[in-house]
Amino acid sequence: MLGRIEGTGRISYICKLIYEAYRIPVFWLDTGGSVHLALPASFECRTPLQGSGSLLAEVTDHAAQQTGVQGCGVSSLPQLYTTGFLEQFILLRLPDGQPNSSGTVIIGPVLSAPITGDNAADLMRDYNLAPSQQERWLQYYRSLPVLSRTRWYHAALLLHTLVTGEELSVTDLLLAAPVQQSAEYAGDGPDLDLSYRRENEWLHHDPMLEREMFRFIAAGDKEGLLASQAAFSEERFGLLSKKSRLRSKKNLAVSSITLATRAAIEGGLFWEIAYTLSDFHIQHIEELNDIPAVDRAQTAALCDFADRVRDNRRSKHSRMSALCQNYIFNHLYEEITLGRLAEIAGLNPSYLSHLFKKETGLAVSDYIQRERIEEAKRLMTLPGITLSDIATRLHFNDQSYFTKVFKKFTGLTPRQFRQDLENFF
Repeated sequence: MLGRIEGTGRISYICKLIYEAYRIPVFWLDTGGSVHLALPASFECRTPLQGSGSLLAEVTDHAAQQTGVQGCGVSSLPQLYTTGFLEQFILLRLPDGQPNSSGTVIIGPVLSAPITGDNAADLMRDYNLAPSQQERWLQYYRSLPVLSRTRWYHAALLLHTLVTGEELSVTDLLLAAPVQQSAEYAGDGPDLDLSYRRENEWLHHDPMLEREMFRFIAAGDKEGLLASQAAFSEERFGLLSKKSRLRSKKNLAVSSITLATRAAIEGGLFWEIAYTLSDFHIQHIEELNDIPAVDRAQTAALCDFADRVRDNRRSKHSRMSALCQNYIFNHLYEEITLGRLAEIAGLNPSYLSHLFKKETGLAVSDYIQRERIEEAKRLMTLPGITLSDIATRLHFNDQSYFTKVFKKFTGLTPRQFRQDLENFF
C-alpha cells in the first residue's frame, strides 16, 4: 500500500535515495551536530591537519556559520562547500519547527576530478606537508567518489526538491551562493597604478564552450554565464604550474579574467573601466592562499564584468557620457574640472555641461559629488580611516562641507552612517 512518509522516516528515505542514486556519502546531523544517520555506515572522513575535530565537524561548523547568516526558522538553499584539499560537500539545512526532521543533511566528500600523484605533490607543497605523507593522501583521494561539476550541481538540486518540494535551477543555486558576493570590491577599490602581464591562454577545453561563456559576458548576461561555466569539466583545465596546484589555479583565473576583460570591452564597457576591474580582481586573487578561495574569486570576477556590461547597456549613455564618467571614476582623488572633461570629450565646456545633464539627470558638479560620496561610503567600511581623512582625500574643503554634501545624498551625516554600519555588523 502506498503512503506518505513523515518525519524521521521521510528524511532517512531521502538520504537513502541520494546515496543509492549517486553512491556518495550522505550524513544527517541533528541540531546539536551529532550524526543521526550515516551512509555508508562504515565511511570514515579524514581528520583535519590541526585540532581535534573531524572533517565532518569542519563542514558542520561551516553550515552553522551560514545558518547564522541566513537566519532561523526557514529552510535554506543548498550550500556548496569546498575544502582547501578539494573535497566537496553539499549542505542543506532542514526547516526548523518540524519534529524529528530538523538538522542538516550533508552530501560528500567527493572530488570534481581524480587527484593524480602530481596533484597530490602540489598540494603537499602548498600546505608544507612532508612528502612522506603523499601516498597516504593519495590512498584517501582514491577512496573518494568523483562527480563532474554538472552532476554535482544536479545532486544539490535533487536534494533540495526532495526535501522542500520546490523547483530550483542551476542558475538559482549559483546565484544564491556566497561566491557571487564580492564584498571586498566595494570596500577596497582598485589600485590603478598596478597592472599585470598576461601571457597564458585558457587551455584544453572545447573552444566553443569558451566562446559561449565570454559571449554571455559581452551580453551582460550573468545567469547565462553561470550556466555556461557549470558545463566546464575540472580535469579539462590546463596545468599552468608544475610546482604548485594553487599557482596553477591562480594562473588560470588570471587568464580567464584577461579574456573576460576583452569580452566586456566588446560588450560596450569602456576600456579604462574594464582594465581597472581586471587589475583589481587579479590583485585580489594573487593575495589568496587556497584553491577554493581562488575559484570563488574567479567566478565573482566574471560575474562582476557581466554586471558592469549589463548596467552600462541599461544606462544608454552616449560615448561622451561614458568618457566623462570613466574619467571621473578614475580621478575621484584628484581635482576634476569641467574644462578637463571637455578636453577629454572633445566638446565645448558649456555644450558638454548641457548634454551631460540631459543624459544623466545631474549637473557635472553634482555627479562628481555623488560619486565621491559613494566612494566615501566604501572607505567607511575599512578600518583605520577617519572621517577627516576621507574628506581630505576626496577633496572636500572641510569637514562641515563634507557633512553637508554627504547628508544631501544619503539623508545621514557621515557619523550617523558609520554608526549604522557598526550596528549592522
